Amino acid sequence: MAMTPTPVLVQTPTIGRANLTSPTALTTRTSIAGTTGLTQLTPVSTNGKRLDAIRIMSKGTSLAGLLSVWLYDGTTSTLWDEIAISAITPSTTAVAFKAESLYNTYGVVLPPAHQLFVSVTVQQDLAVTAHGGDY
Repeated sequence: MAMTPTPVLVQTPTIGRANLTSPTALTTRTSIAGTTGLTQLTPVSTNGKRLDAIRIMSKGTSLAGLLSVWLYDGTTSTLWDEIAISAITPSTTAVAFKAESLYNTYGVVLPPAHQLFVSVTVQQDLAVTAHGGDY
């Protein structure tokens, strides 16, 4: 296997965003043909994408459930990760629900033409961001 002494670094830092406002709840864990019922989190990258983290922030009262992260290869969406959502009622003294999954420890690299999509198992309003970079 050929190796290079030069490290391959991302060329452009990117942030993917998914604004879930009253999304349809999706409870399946089986692969989906296409992206029906899913919300796009990251755009397609020509040379691939490094994923460092996904962050969830509730826009109000959150309900216990899951955020499902789907890997789409252009044909099929496959469940790739799940992030638990806790029930929290924010106020002037209590913060809204937020969570972050870090992937940089594992060196997650999405191949060219692959995207991430998200869905929730319980209908609720969330802001989801993906942090990383394009090669």
